[in-house]
Order: sequence, then C-alpha cells, then structure tokens
Amino acid sequence: MIGLEFDPFLPGNSKLKGETVLQTVFGVPLSHSKWWDLTALLLLLLTHRLVLYMVLKYKDRIASKFPRLHADKTLQHLAMRVSKAGERLSSSKRHDPQHPLSSQEGLRSPIP
Repeated sequence: MIGLEFDPFLPGNSKLKGETVLQTVFGVPLSHSKWWDLTALLLLLLTHRLVLYMVLKYKDRIASKFPRLHADKTLQHLAMRVSKAGERLSSSKRHDPQHPLSSQEGLRSPIP
C-alpha cells in the first residue's frame, strides 16, 4: 500500500496516501522492515513444529501421569480390539450361498 493513493472518505478532501492509511486505520508501524515480520513468522513456525513434536513424542509419558485418563483410553482400546475380533469370527453375508430368485416367495421364473 506504500506509494498508493486512495479516494477520500468525504468528497472534496485530499486523497489519502497508503502510508497514512496503514498507520491510522490499520495501526501498522512503518518503522521496521519486512525482515522482522519474516523472522517472526519463521520463529512461530519452528515453535509450533517443536511443540507438536514434543507432544507426539511424550504423549504416552504424560498419559501415564494421569492414570484415570490412561485407564479409560486402555479400556476403550481393548473394547475395540474385542469387538473387531468378534466381527472377524462371525460369518459374513457376502459368503452365504446364493439362492435363485425363483426360490424366493412371490417371485416366479420368467421361463414357464
């Protein structure tokens, strides 16, 4: 926006410079360069990556510090394993023998 001119809010006033709009409307200081902003952005990116890495690395250790949460998670995990094992042992309808349509009630074979 630096170097641009904008129409005034009220007709008849002089045009607004981009620098004035940045400072008064948006509150952006023009005293620092873009490199400070880029440095802050990179610092935020690295900090978030480091925090995420630490959470993923130490989540089991943290969960063991709170036994109630750890017990609930373990019980849910075991319940899911048992239910999945039960699904595998039950027969699937996909493997049932197929019956011809003429053997079903109310349906007749199109061939006499």
